[in-house]
Amino acid sequence: MSVSEVGDIKHKLSGWKELVVMADSVLAWEKEYYAALVSCTLTFIFAVVWYMDPSTLTLLSLMGEIAVLLDYAVPRLQAKLFPDSAWTKDNEKKLDQICQELLFVKDGAWRVVGLLLGYKHTHPLMFMAVSMVGLFLVAQIGAMFSGFFLTYLALLVVVMIPGLYRRGFLDKYCSGLMLRFQEFVKAKKLE
Repeated sequence: MSVSEVGDIKHKLSGWKELVVMADSVLAWEKEYYAALVSCTLTFIFAVVWYMDPSTLTLLSLMGEIAVLLDYAVPRLQAKLFPDSAWTKDNEKKLDQICQELLFVKDGAWRVVGLLLGYKHTHPLMFMAVSMVGLFLVAQIGAMFSGFFLTYLALLVVVMIPGLYRRGFLDKYCSGLMLRFQEFVKAKKLE
């Protein structure tokens, strides 16, 4: 993890820095009610989409429109609502930490992809067998549950992970899995 990579991420987030720090505070559950706020907001969004029942193309188009609108409006509104004089050293430290965590997640994802591709080349038959069984299980789960519901559960897990991690619940209840993950990360750092 180099300083220039962290600087690149900080530069890309410069128009969003206030919102990124606030979002990190909410996702990390700095206040007790943030966990409920996150889960209720996500549930409300999914309930509205479920009620509207848009086609896939309409939903993708609406999501694209919202993304473009936010990409245009947020940096301009941030400059007006949050003057640079209000930006503190604590906020800068938080932004640095957030950028390092984002880079860690990105590097971790690339390490997993590299590990899978390496496994594919060294053990192609085992890779194929495990892939087929895994994809079959995913297809069975998809046949039992709605894709919309599975997307909701997956996003709920993703938005809850930062709070669970920072509150120590992942270490407490998933310590075996976390130990294996930490050993994997340490082994890759030594390489």
